[in-house]
Amino acid sequence: MRSALTALAVSAMALSTVSACAPSAKIARTDADETAAARCFRTDTIRNFRADRQSNLYIRSSRDDVFQINTSGGCWSLDSAISIAVRPTAGGSNNICVGDPVAIVVPNANPGQGSCRAFVTKSLTAEEVAALPDRVRP
Repeated sequence: MRSALTALAVSAMALSTVSACAPSAKIARTDADETAAARCFRTDTIRNFRADRQSNLYIRSSRDDVFQINTSGGCWSLDSAISIAVRPTAGGSNNICVGDPVAIVVPNANPGQGSCRAFVTKSLTAEEVAALPDRVRP
């Protein structure tokens, strides 16, 4: 009986070691997705931006990645902004990823219209950036 339990324990350890070393399909797919488009940017690396009406903001990072940020509407000063700031609303890091909520701050806006809520909707591929109209391509 004791040798049967020992053999069972050794078999279980061997299986857990083999499964821990096996490559994960999910990790491989994520790496492939990241080569097509970046997933995150730092707020201090925003190099350029353009607004499409009051609802869409496109930013370009210093790594030349372009992200689409969708506001919840009511960001009235966004289309005439000279400068902006993007701040994370959750956590203390200045690293922002696709899907994160952010606050868009327009320093030169009218009182009460200088900040709005938004979400980082997606990271654009090179083809998607090229397909953007010139007036909204950062």
